[in-house]
Amino acid sequence: MARIAYVDHSFHQTTLSTAFLPDLLTRHGHAVDHFWDEAWRGGAPVRFADVASHDAVIMFQSYCPPEGRYFRHRHPNVVYVPMLDQFGFWNGPHHDFSGFWEPFQGSKVLNFSNAAHCMTQAFGIASHFVRYYQPARERPSPPAEGLHGFFWVRRELELPWRSIRKLIENEAFDSFHVHLAADPGTPPPEPPTAEDIAKHHITLSTWFDDKADLEAVLDRANVFFAPRPEEGIGQSFLEAMGRGQCVVAPNQGTMNEYIVPGLNGLLYDVHDPRPLDFSAAAELGARGRDSTATGRARWEAAEAELVRFLLTPSEALYHGKYQHSFAGVAARQAVQTPAVGGLRGAAQRYAIFRCTRFIWHPMVRWVRQLSGH
Repeated sequence: MARIAYVDHSFHQTTLSTAFLPDLLTRHGHAVDHFWDEAWRGGAPVRFADVASHDAVIMFQSYCPPEGRYFRHRHPNVVYVPMLDQFGFWNGPHHDFSGFWEPFQGSKVLNFSNAAHCMTQAFGIASHFVRYYQPARERPSPPAEGLHGFFWVRRELELPWRSIRKLIENEAFDSFHVHLAADPGTPPPEPPTAEDIAKHHITLSTWFDDKADLEAVLDRANVFFAPRPEEGIGQSFLEAMGRGQCVVAPNQGTMNEYIVPGLNGLLYDVHDPRPLDFSAAAELGARGRDSTATGRARWEAAEAELVRFLLTPSEALYHGKYQHSFAGVAARQAVQTPAVGGLRGAAQRYAIFRCTRFIWHPMVRWVRQLSGH
């Protein structure tokens, strides 16, 4: 049994969106100690000294200050779990993440996004990619007749109601629930107009005392509009797919890593939303649920391999692939390879001798021929 330090963003204590990973490790017989990072709201970060005695250190989105240049110098098994949305790719091109990734050189990264996985590998860091799916819901199917929508306005500046209004411009929904509850630190959402409310039979909420009340409202929908322009994993839209709802989402990660538009959901340009065709919403929702069931089976089959990755010391994943300490490599080579003397040794050690070989080597060869060597 391994003792694992699990460092996580404290907001996830409320959402429980990352609980599946420590639950998985516990189910496989390992002990998980939680450390909640409060630095994002002005509190104290988790110190690396507090987690260094564990067999493995897993840092989910939040991470300890490395207290040095590299995490690998502090612990042999550090795993970082980034969320794709923390890089803000949806908001435009970015140029240089090398400073961010530098402390993780020689450690490991667990990615739930293929885009983040490719970026991690591009920086020469050992990465394991796995696609997470929630279990498909065993419940009555969403309404098959008519259009019934749900949208949670979480980011007014990024994905407001007026963007959704453009998507449904050519439709009249039979019912539509809009939940007006902004994420911490974001502006209050702008509600639909009276005209929108009348056209789409909109009901509104700002708070649910009981999560079951929210679930009941969600269950009445057959079209779910993803609430954010980009996701780290995307638990809300994954849950909607598992319900059999047609998910409508921006064509950004991670939504576009799960949804094939016209097959198991709908995607749109978040910077230029235009009216969509909802005529096949029921069929798209059913196919979304099918893909969730298939994906969940694959996730469960990959659990053992994931646990092995998390518990394997980092050095084992770099052996024969990458070198992250060139001074140490040079020292080992010096011990293993005896020094070569003379002009040959000089040519191996100094670039000037290699570059000018075409000048001096014919003369050396001529002298050797004359001397009989």
